[in-house]
Amino acid sequence: MIVNRNAARVRDADSRRVLLDRLQAVLARRDGAAPTIVETVDAAGTRPAVEAALGDGVRAVIGVGGDGTLRDIAGALANQETPLGVIPGGTGNQLAAALGIPRSPLRAADVLEHAWPRSIDLGEVEIRQAAVPLQVTVFTIGCGVGFDARLMATTPAAWKRRIGSAAYFIQALRLAARVSAAPYRITIDGRLIETEASLALIGNMGQLVPGVLGPRMPIEPDDGQLDLLVVGANNAFDGLRGLADQLWRTSPGGESGSRSIRLRGRQITIQPGRPEALEVDGDYVGEGSLEARVLPAAIKVLVAGS
Repeated sequence: MIVNRNAARVRDADSRRVLLDRLQAVLARRDGAAPTIVETVDAAGTRPAVEAALGDGVRAVIGVGGDGTLRDIAGALANQETPLGVIPGGTGNQLAAALGIPRSPLRAADVLEHAWPRSIDLGEVEIRQAAVPLQVTVFTIGCGVGFDARLMATTPAAWKRRIGSAAYFIQALRLAARVSAAPYRITIDGRLIETEASLALIGNMGQLVPGVLGPRMPIEPDDGQLDLLVVGANNAFDGLRGLADQLWRTSPGGESGSRSIRLRGRQITIQPGRPEALEVDGDYVGEGSLEARVLPAAIKVLVAGS
């Protein structure tokens, strides 16, 4: 069990101890032995802990933290038989919401007693700056360019600690007053699309509001494809109109010049015509462009039994 003790919902030592006690009891009932607990504070300590666990032949790796921590664990578990158990401890907790895992850490712990492994896709993204590859990483939820990434980069940490995910909505309202579109070149499975956009997202799974609001055309975590969502907006009204289209559409569509695009593919490149913010699984990763591809059925995740 890998615990990011800096994650928003487990930062308090007393609350964390209550959760870990519950997890130890649940997993002991499930497997007949208490889990080994490793506490981390950043990505640097996560992958070595997972690799050590795999070397010991563990039956599962349980991640307690936000989507960033769970992404780091998933990257180490990719193409392994060892499943990932998800305990949502961050602010957004998109992975838990997309897979139907309770957002309450204590309830998510209880689910693990009778959970079963479900194979899902991962994504792999190459982050580029001035066409030079800087970083390659996996993602569970998705990655994006533009408004969404700028929102992740500029929402104050103090707000997130105080009011949780509502902090993103407040900051989104502030940014919407200055939203604008820029030229984008997007390639999806070899097809070139040139358009003006204010945000371009690549989704492996996820919802607009975790556990509350998602598109009618769902972003499936196990279809072997990535979803491309593009919205062009030069004011708040344009943005709302594009958002409504993405929420209500029921089929793919969009081409060069479209202000709202929803397509599916296995490999997607996004190149903005001006410096734009980038995000991966909700974490700001700088400015530039990105290229993503799907890794079908790359990981097993423990979810509620049927």
